[in-house]
Amino acid sequence: MKNNPFEVHGITHLSPSSINQFISSPAQWVLKVSGHRGPSNPAMWRGTCVDDAVSTAFDYEDKGMIEKTTKNAVSIFDNLYERNKQTTHYDIAKVEAERKNIQRYVEVAIPFYKAIGKPTAIQKKIELEFEEIPVPIIGYIDLQYEGIIRDIKTTGRLLKVIPSSICRQLSVYGYAENSIPYADFIHVTKDKAEVVSMEITNVESRINEVKKAAISMMNVLSYSDDITQVASLFYPDFDDWRWSDLDIEAAKILWRI
Repeated sequence: MKNNPFEVHGITHLSPSSINQFISSPAQWVLKVSGHRGPSNPAMWRGTCVDDAVSTAFDYEDKGMIEKTTKNAVSIFDNLYERNKQTTHYDIAKVEAERKNIQRYVEVAIPFYKAIGKPTAIQKKIELEFEEIPVPIIGYIDLQYEGIIRDIKTTGRLLKVIPSSICRQLSVYGYAENSIPYADFIHVTKDKAEVVSMEITNVESRINEVKKAAISMMNVLSYSDDITQVASLFYPDFDDWRWSDLDIEAAKILWRI
């Protein structure tokens, strides 16, 4: 086994999402390392669309801005659906519900960010390196301001406490840029549309979590050059809602179930 287990398994970098996946579902992470790529879903597309709408809004004059950005966002959503429906079955009612709500997300998000002002950077790439981890952690900041980074999160259910996964993700960004990280939850329900900003205050402790998880990932991969042998360290829980039909199909092959 080489000194860099990540390199052996074709991993050139980590990301906050891969680290979070390892923490929440090691078997799913191993499946991804094996080369499997799971399907996207309408909620993911909604997030992509609203991110794009906010990012491009700063290029438009106020007149007609929401109409134009909404039109572009819906077009992106439709393209994502067309691209993915060939290989994945989707609940049409859920697709239509997400598509219908895009305008409400845009209408509440854009005035919020326009009031804050134009960011100094949009979708800025960061690379965070630690001596004990042989590959960098790479991520992309949605919006950067002087001393502050902001991440756009669309949601239909607002939690009182920021999920640990989001805390770890934004702590990586804030630590890399020596900035205060904020999660901006664009919250839309049948009766409400609002933006709720929450500051990530425990950056140092979250970075420690990230480092420990990354070292654990490295140790797991060092078990064998053969991903099927690495997979034998875990067993997939198909009752977990995060497993799609395509994921389960691929996992059954890897784990020879």
